[in-house]
Amino acid sequence: MIKPAQLTWSEGTPISEDFDDVYFSKASGIEETRYVFLKHNQLPERWKTERPSHFTIAETGFGTGLNFLCAWQSWLESSQASQHLHFISVEKFPLTREDLETALTHWPELSSLAQRLIEQYPPIVSGWHCIQFPGRSNTEGHITLQLYFGDIHDWLPQIHAKVDAWFLDGFAPSKNPEMWNPELFNQMARLSRPNGTLATFTAAGFVKRGLQAAGYEIKKTKGFGRKRDMLQGRFVRSYGPPKPEWMSTIPHTDTRKARNKVQPAKPWLAIPEYDDQNRTATIVGAGIAGSSTAFALAKRGWQVTVIEESEIASGGSGNAQGVLYAKLASDMNLHSQFYLAGYLYSLQMLRQLLPDKQDWDDCGVLQLATNDDEQLRQQSFIAQNPMPSVIECVTAEQASQLAGVELSYGGLYFTKGGWVHPKALCQAMLNHPNIKVMEHTMLTQVERHPSGWNLALTQNSKIHELNAPVVVFCNGHKAQRFWCNDFISTPPVAGQVTQLAQQTVQLNTVLCGDHYVTPTYQGALNFGASYRLKSDNIDVIAKENQDNIDKLGEAFPAVASQINLNAKPLGRASVRCTSPDYTPYVGPIGEAEQNRLTFANLAKNKHWRFSESAAFLPGLYLNIAHGSRGLSSAPLCGEIIACQITGEPIPVTKDVMDLLNPNRALINEIRRKK
Repeated sequence: MIKPAQLTWSEGTPISEDFDDVYFSKASGIEETRYVFLKHNQLPERWKTERPSHFTIAETGFGTGLNFLCAWQSWLESSQASQHLHFISVEKFPLTREDLETALTHWPELSSLAQRLIEQYPPIVSGWHCIQFPGRSNTEGHITLQLYFGDIHDWLPQIHAKVDAWFLDGFAPSKNPEMWNPELFNQMARLSRPNGTLATFTAAGFVKRGLQAAGYEIKKTKGFGRKRDMLQGRFVRSYGPPKPEWMSTIPHTDTRKARNKVQPAKPWLAIPEYDDQNRTATIVGAGIAGSSTAFALAKRGWQVTVIEESEIASGGSGNAQGVLYAKLASDMNLHSQFYLAGYLYSLQMLRQLLPDKQDWDDCGVLQLATNDDEQLRQQSFIAQNPMPSVIECVTAEQASQLAGVELSYGGLYFTKGGWVHPKALCQAMLNHPNIKVMEHTMLTQVERHPSGWNLALTQNSKIHELNAPVVVFCNGHKAQRFWCNDFISTPPVAGQVTQLAQQTVQLNTVLCGDHYVTPTYQGALNFGASYRLKSDNIDVIAKENQDNIDKLGEAFPAVASQINLNAKPLGRASVRCTSPDYTPYVGPIGEAEQNRLTFANLAKNKHWRFSESAAFLPGLYLNIAHGSRGLSSAPLCGEIIACQITGEPIPVTKDVMDLLNPNRALINEIRRKK
């Protein structure tokens, strides 16, 4: 559970009650930030002379966001449209949105950027928040703020990034001794690029010695204003090639008690480095997953070709309305952490790409507890994971008031959940100058090529070839047709939704239980859905339409009583792609035959130690198996794929990234042979 910062105010300056210290200099907080962190990391000069495609700043202590805003302002003055700044920061006691807004009124010169931050500031929910700030012109670089709400010693081991500059901030060492320790300094060293820099306001001797012991060359220099000294440094330690990430011992993060325990090395979960000089990619599939992946690469300046067998959002993403919410486990396990982060990311993306809200609505989602077991589960969840700004527990009476119809059950209310017309979201993402869409084009063969991959395509009965250095399969269960993906299992689950022409149905929120119904869209009521296990049959079946209508009456009688029974039901069937563990496959594609040999001893002992990493098919990636939850998972996964390809900081924890890794399927296959 995350607690917001407890503040007192002195002449408009916030003071932390938790640490009895000010958030910024009363004399001139903005000038102190520019002097300590920007100047002594040489940021403006580095950005102008080096012209990096992406640059990463990591910060200890987000506070009021002042350091972030100053870095953002400087980046806009120095960057170009194809450049990308990642600013990753941690905060144990986040400010509320109201306190943040009050604190930032100190600096009118930052007001436009501050307002954008306030608008996108995440709810105070434990975990990782990935926030995008696109450049607003052809001369402005893109910004991603990765903000983690939690303890820094839980956060640092979970970062997958190469840091160019550190803002070693936070409250003074005497006020916050738990943070300033060797564990912090050693993790900084693990994450720093060679010659990466740091700057900090403190000149405490133990901080200087700790950083030197971790491999930094430290220099004491004049502090800001009346402060005599501060420290700046450069990472210089190098004893040959760096240790691969997969060989690092990483603390478990499931519980605080397990912090000092370590996970064994898992070389099959490595992420290969890719030489992205070509900066062109081909995406197979134009549904939510494919569109998200294409958009994530295109906004980084990549030239992207999207291949689609039919039309944009014609498969599982082709329903008139999809539901946006996250079904979460009581213990907030890794799956729940992933889906909550994805849900919040999708909401942010919708606000940016579809601001007029013509094709989506955050009307709220009621996840009703229709039996005693579900009611107990929901109560347990809220007790363990209170997050009132995201989810509320409501009674049947409260649920009825929210929905505008009589309901027999209470449940969980996702205050900003809602429905989305998936095709509109796909079109908004694909409407980018760096994206070319080839509809009615079938991929028939994938072969190795000296410069990447040769793709055989059929379009209008004509066969032609496309050379692609990077290929991302986002075509659901059809990805398994190709030899490179034969190690995964994607059992198809077809299903049918029903639509009735209705103009006057009263319903204010989405209702979910064993089935769902959404408020009307374009004069129609959409509800369902049926399940056809292990089936890819997409024929519309009249009986399933009637079953959906009958189940609407059983689950939501106050809605069913309003429908026009003379209206002819229309059905739409599509295939959901799933995995055996109901988790998407997201990441690089391994070379299955080689990996079966490399890791064969896992069949003897699951703890077998290995000295070599997995083999990968360079430039091949997967983003599939999102099931019926793609609206909450696929957009974030598109960003994960783009960061893996470009070598940028991954916007989820390492544990979540491992959870999604496609190679888990191969390892499970090997272990089952025991």
